[in-house]
Amino acid sequence: MQLCNEVKSMNKTGLDGTTARRVLFLLNKWMMLIILALTVIIFSSLSPYFLTLKNLYAVGLTISVIGIVCIGQTLCIITRGFDLSVGFTAAFCGILVAFLTGKQGMPYAESLFIGLLAGGLVGAINGLLITKGKINALITTLATGYMLSGGVILLSKGYSIIVDNVNFIFLGTTKYYGIPLPLIILIVLYIIFHLFLSNSILGRHVFCIGGNPDAAKIAGINVEKVQIIVYIISGILSAFAGIILSSRMGAAQNSIGGSYAMESIAAAVLGGTVLTGGEGKMSGTFLGVIIIGILSNGLIMLGIDQAYRDIATGMVLVLAVLLQNINVRKI
Repeated sequence: MQLCNEVKSMNKTGLDGTTARRVLFLLNKWMMLIILALTVIIFSSLSPYFLTLKNLYAVGLTISVIGIVCIGQTLCIITRGFDLSVGFTAAFCGILVAFLTGKQGMPYAESLFIGLLAGGLVGAINGLLITKGKINALITTLATGYMLSGGVILLSKGYSIIVDNVNFIFLGTTKYYGIPLPLIILIVLYIIFHLFLSNSILGRHVFCIGGNPDAAKIAGINVEKVQIIVYIISGILSAFAGIILSSRMGAAQNSIGGSYAMESIAAAVLGGTVLTGGEGKMSGTFLGVIIIGILSNGLIMLGIDQAYRDIATGMVLVLAVLLQNINVRKI
């Protein structure tokens, strides 16, 4: 109804500068759904198996892991930061939990807690280096990511760690009414963090810091504390994603997570999170995750090599940033 009213209003104004701006506004507002619809139409026309329940199930499992990572990445970008260590954190914590459970015989609940704690510690280190050490977020998280990749090799000795434990595979393989538990967890987390950003004081502080950190300080907001909390959340969520993926496979692989940083940034930006900070929403990121997941799945079904899938993801990110820049200049 709101869209109809806006279109009627545009028709009355004629094709002037104001109309052009409103057209851009409407395109920006509905761009995600348009892209999602076009993606589904294209791949369903190219493959008769794309819209089958089996394939949609596979898409759900795929986005359930990277989608969790995207939540933390969105928070970081809103506060004018980035977390390039998300993939390495996921890999390290997945390996750590598998190592403790499979090699050391530790109860899974304890291993899970330690894995999440390790992710939070990585996030805390990132946050402290960025806020207290005044090191650029890109450099900081890239450096910690490389350190974590070394930790992955040391723990795994270059091999996958297979875990023969019923508790270990519970998170990744359980279904409720045919719906995978990881997908249920993903949806619940997005609801929680949507409410967090919309209704909590800390969520409002996140937006204030991204919009203008100096003004936020003047307003009495502890900017550094909020930024550290955001990176801790990102670390814990990345760890959780890696643990769920390892659980689903019944083993922890040292090669996972390599594309998580790019994919999470692409999904967040595609969903409307502004790279300069201060603007973004979880519902947009969720749609961005679905689009990235469908794009990846569709290209796999068509037999496209990984190299070309990576190129496609990079092109999506460039397109999303270009659209943001056009909107900033024109609207």
